[in-house]
Amino acid sequence: MKYCNRVLFPSAGSWSGSEFLLGVLILFGLGGCAGNQPVVRSPQAIPVKLQRLDSNVLEDATEFVGNLEAVKKVQLRAQIEGEITEIPVIFGQRVQQGELLFRLEPAQTAPQLAGVNAQVNAAEMALKSAEANLEQTIAQRGTIESELEFNKTNFQRAKTLVDEGVAPQVSLDEKTKRVDINIAQLRAQDKVIRASRAAVNQAQANLRNAKTQVNTALVPYQLKQIRSPINGVIGNFNVRVGDYITAGQVLTTINQNDFFDLVIPVPTTYANQLRQGVSVSLIDPQSNEVLSSEGSIAFISPVVNNSAQSITTRARFPNPNGRLRDNQNVKARVTWNRRSGVLIPVTAVAQIGGQAFVFVAQKTPCREGEPPLVSDLIVCQRLIKVGEIQGQNYQAIEGLKPGDTIAVSNILSLRNGTPIRPES
Repeated sequence: MKYCNRVLFPSAGSWSGSEFLLGVLILFGLGGCAGNQPVVRSPQAIPVKLQRLDSNVLEDATEFVGNLEAVKKVQLRAQIEGEITEIPVIFGQRVQQGELLFRLEPAQTAPQLAGVNAQVNAAEMALKSAEANLEQTIAQRGTIESELEFNKTNFQRAKTLVDEGVAPQVSLDEKTKRVDINIAQLRAQDKVIRASRAAVNQAQANLRNAKTQVNTALVPYQLKQIRSPINGVIGNFNVRVGDYITAGQVLTTINQNDFFDLVIPVPTTYANQLRQGVSVSLIDPQSNEVLSSEGSIAFISPVVNNSAQSITTRARFPNPNGRLRDNQNVKARVTWNRRSGVLIPVTAVAQIGGQAFVFVAQKTPCREGEPPLVSDLIVCQRLIKVGEIQGQNYQAIEGLKPGDTIAVSNILSLRNGTPIRPES
């Protein structure tokens, strides 16, 4: 049997009202025997997701609104009047340089071109005939030369025989006559050859003239077929099939979307930081998603926009996935410099009285002199200084270092010294 501890009270007659009440409370506080005293239990650990902090690159950056401009774009205009008979492409289609975009009614240009092409064909035939005639006359001269050489040989033989008195003079006269005939034939043939060469030269001149006329007739004919001057994406059409267009009329635009210049008006307050080579990122204003690989400022205007007090800059970006568009407004994140530091999730930071705190996980008491832990792991509230938001994180300027482990969930349930249970 267990006995209760004895408590001595003054005699009842000497109790005041307050003393009597105190006595009753003491009795209830004792709660009976010592064997039934309450057991002190440690607080239940709160499940918390933890994140170990690594060294990151902190960016000193500013966001501006910029406008994209295609590096190459053409406002396609008609160079000749006529009725549109065909548009073999659709707006938004990617076209190649030289691809047919509009066809106009050829009108008189087609017959003119056909006529001069016929003249070219006739000139080519005449040239071939003149060249063949020249070849023939040259070949005939060769025949005459061979005959002359033969007759010269006979003449020498006859002369020798006549000189020796073996052959009569008549025989020599006959051979002499044949040689003279051949020489006269050669002279006549040379004149024929010169005439044939002149005919060839004239035929060549006629052909060149005919081809010039073809080129002249080809220009208006080709202008009736309007082709793309560059590779790119065709824009909206300002005309339709059946419309009659005039020279100088705008038909459509063609943008080459391989590269874009981002035009950024930077306030003059950043003039001291502005320099060529500064990194620039394109960010979708709706989703905050990065749109392209990082570029850099390549042009800084020497003139300040007086009304806006801004400096126009340009940065060039590739467009390999085709997500950028001409005249598209985007957020331009200009990174002035980079340094190493720590990034912490925005959701891990608690703001109290204008100050920022995080809960750091550790296996030792939060302060020196506190009793030993009753849990394997607790969180301690730590005052920190945060900088700009970078993505979904704060830049931790003071109070944290790489290697620290912080709580990133259940922040509202935590207090200084709260036991925790790490979650995966």
